[in-house]
Amino acid sequence: MIEVKDYITIAGIAVSVIFSFCSLIVGLKNAKKTLFINSVTASRIKWMDTVRTSISEYCGLILHVGLTDIDDEKEERLIIEKIDRLRFSIKLQLNRFDSFDRKIIEKVDHLSIIIEDEDLEDEVLESELNQLVILTQDILKLEWEGIKQEVRKGNLAKREKLALYYKHHLPNAHND
Repeated sequence: MIEVKDYITIAGIAVSVIFSFCSLIVGLKNAKKTLFINSVTASRIKWMDTVRTSISEYCGLILHVGLTDIDDEKEERLIIEKIDRLRFSIKLQLNRFDSFDRKIIEKVDHLSIIIEDEDLEDEVLESELNQLVILTQDILKLEWEGIKQEVRKGNLAKREKLALYYKHHLPNAHND
Protein backbone atom coordinates (compact mmCIF):
# COMPACT_ATOMS: atom_id res chain seq x y z
CA MET A 1 0.00 0.00 0.00
CA ILE A 2 1.27 3.49 -0.93
CA GLU A 3 1.68 5.83 1.97
CA VAL A 4 1.23 9.63 2.03
CA LYS A 5 4.98 10.19 2.08
CA ASP A 6 5.23 8.23 -1.19
CA TYR A 7 2.60 10.47 -2.79
CA ILE A 8 4.55 13.52 -1.64
CA THR A 9 7.76 12.06 -3.06
CA ILE A 10 6.07 11.29 -6.42
CA ALA A 11 4.52 14.78 -6.46
CA GLY A 12 7.93 16.33 -5.74
CA ILE A 13 9.52 14.35 -8.56
CA ALA A 14 6.71 15.34 -10.94
CA VAL A 15 7.06 19.03 -10.03
CA SER A 16 10.84 18.79 -10.52
CA VAL A 17 10.37 17.20 -13.95
CA ILE A 18 7.84 19.88 -14.97
CA PHE A 19 10.13 22.71 -13.79
CA SER A 20 13.11 21.12 -15.54
CA PHE A 21 11.13 20.79 -18.77
CA CYS A 22 9.95 24.43 -18.55
CA SER A 23 13.51 25.57 -17.86
CA LEU A 24 14.71 23.62 -20.88
CA ILE A 25 12.06 25.22 -23.13
CA VAL A 26 12.84 28.73 -21.86
CA GLY A 27 16.59 28.10 -22.21
CA LEU A 28 16.21 26.89 -25.78
CA LYS A 29 14.01 29.87 -26.65
CA ASN A 30 16.54 32.30 -25.15
CA ALA A 31 19.43 30.57 -26.92
CA LYS A 32 17.59 30.81 -30.24
CA LYS A 33 16.85 34.49 -29.63
CA THR A 34 20.47 35.18 -28.68
CA LEU A 35 21.75 33.35 -31.75
CA PHE A 36 19.41 35.36 -33.97
CA ILE A 37 20.42 38.69 -32.40
CA ASN A 38 24.13 37.80 -32.70
CA SER A 39 23.69 36.82 -36.34
CA VAL A 40 21.78 39.97 -37.24
CA THR A 41 24.19 42.15 -35.27
CA ALA A 42 27.21 40.66 -37.02
CA SER A 43 25.56 41.19 -40.42
CA ARG A 44 24.70 44.80 -39.58
CA ILE A 45 28.23 45.53 -38.38
CA LYS A 46 29.60 44.04 -41.60
CA TRP A 47 27.14 46.19 -43.60
CA MET A 48 28.28 49.30 -41.72
CA ASP A 49 31.91 48.53 -42.51
CA THR A 50 31.10 47.93 -46.18
CA VAL A 51 29.18 51.22 -46.45
CA ARG A 52 31.94 53.11 -44.63
CA THR A 53 34.62 51.65 -46.91
CA SER A 54 32.62 52.23 -50.10
CA ILE A 55 31.78 55.84 -49.23
CA SER A 56 35.35 56.68 -48.21
CA GLU A 57 36.79 55.15 -51.38
CA TYR A 58 34.13 56.86 -53.50
CA CYS A 59 34.86 60.25 -51.89
CA GLY A 60 38.61 59.80 -52.34
CA LEU A 61 38.23 59.02 -56.03
CA ILE A 62 35.76 61.86 -56.61
CA LEU A 63 38.16 64.28 -54.90
CA HIS A 64 41.08 62.94 -56.93
CA VAL A 65 39.23 63.35 -60.23
CA GLY A 66 37.89 66.77 -59.23
CA LEU A 67 41.19 68.23 -58.07
CA THR A 68 43.71 66.52 -60.32
CA ASP A 69 44.44 67.04 -63.99
CA ILE A 70 44.75 63.50 -65.24
CA ASP A 71 46.62 63.50 -68.54
CA ASP A 72 46.47 59.77 -69.15
CA GLU A 73 43.10 59.06 -70.78
CA LYS A 74 43.28 55.37 -69.91
CA GLU A 75 43.95 56.11 -66.22
CA GLU A 76 41.09 58.60 -66.12
CA ARG A 77 38.72 56.07 -67.72
CA LEU A 78 39.71 53.43 -65.15
CA ILE A 79 39.10 55.84 -62.29
CA ILE A 80 35.69 56.83 -63.69
CA GLU A 81 34.79 53.15 -64.09
CA LYS A 82 35.73 52.53 -60.45
CA ILE A 83 33.67 55.56 -59.36
CA ASP A 84 30.69 54.17 -61.29
CA ARG A 85 31.06 50.72 -59.70
CA LEU A 86 31.28 52.26 -56.24
CA ARG A 87 28.27 54.49 -56.93
CA PHE A 88 26.14 51.49 -57.84
CA SER A 89 27.53 49.44 -54.98
CA ILE A 90 26.63 52.19 -52.51
CA LYS A 91 23.14 52.51 -53.96
CA LEU A 92 22.60 48.75 -53.73
CA GLN A 93 23.56 48.78 -50.05
CA LEU A 94 20.91 51.37 -49.19
CA ASN A 95 17.13 51.38 -49.01
CA ARG A 96 15.64 53.59 -51.72
CA PHE A 97 12.38 53.85 -49.75
CA ASP A 98 14.05 55.30 -46.66
CA SER A 99 14.33 59.11 -46.73
CA PHE A 100 17.67 59.01 -44.91
CA ASP A 101 19.18 56.53 -47.35
CA ARG A 102 17.67 58.38 -50.29
CA LYS A 103 19.59 61.53 -49.33
CA ILE A 104 22.85 59.60 -49.55
CA ILE A 105 21.84 58.06 -52.88
CA GLU A 106 20.95 61.51 -54.26
CA LYS A 107 24.24 62.99 -53.02
CA VAL A 108 26.25 60.13 -54.58
CA ASP A 109 24.44 60.58 -57.91
CA HIS A 110 24.89 64.36 -57.73
CA LEU A 111 28.63 64.07 -57.10
CA SER A 112 29.05 61.74 -60.06
CA ILE A 113 27.48 64.41 -62.26
CA ILE A 114 29.20 67.52 -60.93
CA ILE A 115 32.74 66.16 -61.28
CA GLU A 116 32.23 66.37 -65.04
CA ASP A 117 31.88 70.17 -64.74
CA GLU A 118 35.24 71.67 -65.68
CA ASP A 119 34.33 74.95 -63.94
CA LEU A 120 33.64 73.21 -60.64
CA GLU A 121 35.31 75.06 -57.79
CA ASP A 122 37.37 73.03 -55.33
CA GLU A 123 35.45 74.48 -52.37
CA VAL A 124 32.10 73.40 -53.84
CA LEU A 125 33.37 69.87 -54.43
CA GLU A 126 34.79 69.62 -50.93
CA SER A 127 31.54 70.96 -49.45
CA GLU A 128 29.50 68.37 -51.37
CA LEU A 129 31.84 65.60 -50.24
CA ASN A 130 31.65 66.79 -46.63
CA GLN A 131 27.84 66.70 -46.82
CA LEU A 132 27.99 63.10 -48.05
CA VAL A 133 30.39 62.18 -45.24
CA ILE A 134 28.12 63.80 -42.63
CA LEU A 135 25.06 61.99 -43.99
CA THR A 136 26.97 58.72 -43.89
CA GLN A 137 28.20 59.36 -40.35
CA ASP A 138 24.61 60.02 -39.26
CA ILE A 139 23.26 56.82 -40.80
CA LEU A 140 26.11 54.77 -39.34
CA LYS A 141 25.52 56.31 -35.90
CA LEU A 142 21.80 55.52 -36.19
CA GLU A 143 22.60 51.93 -37.09
CA TRP A 144 25.11 51.59 -34.25
CA GLU A 145 22.64 52.94 -31.69
CA GLY A 146 20.02 50.51 -33.01
CA ILE A 147 22.44 47.60 -32.64
CA LYS A 148 23.29 48.59 -29.07
CA GLN A 149 19.62 48.85 -28.10
CA GLU A 150 18.72 45.53 -29.69
CA VAL A 151 21.57 43.79 -27.91
CA ARG A 152 20.32 45.18 -24.59
CA LYS A 153 16.58 44.84 -25.12
CA GLY A 154 16.17 42.30 -27.88
CA ASN A 155 13.94 43.04 -30.84
CA LEU A 156 12.85 46.69 -30.72
CA ALA A 157 9.20 47.66 -30.94
CA LYS A 158 8.17 49.80 -33.90
CA ARG A 159 7.81 52.89 -31.68
CA GLU A 160 11.34 52.37 -30.31
CA LYS A 161 12.74 52.12 -33.84
CA LEU A 162 10.88 55.29 -34.86
CA ALA A 163 12.11 57.17 -31.79
CA LEU A 164 15.68 56.15 -32.57
CA TYR A 165 15.25 57.08 -36.24
CA TYR A 166 13.86 60.54 -35.49
CA LYS A 167 16.47 61.16 -32.80
CA HIS A 168 19.24 60.73 -35.36
CA HIS A 169 17.48 61.88 -38.51
CA LEU A 170 15.57 65.05 -37.71
CA PRO A 171 18.16 67.06 -35.75
CA ASN A 172 20.65 66.50 -38.54
CA ALA A 173 18.32 67.04 -41.48
CA HIS A 174 20.60 68.15 -44.27
CA ASN A 175 18.82 70.44 -46.64
CA ASP A 176 20.35 70.20 -50.04
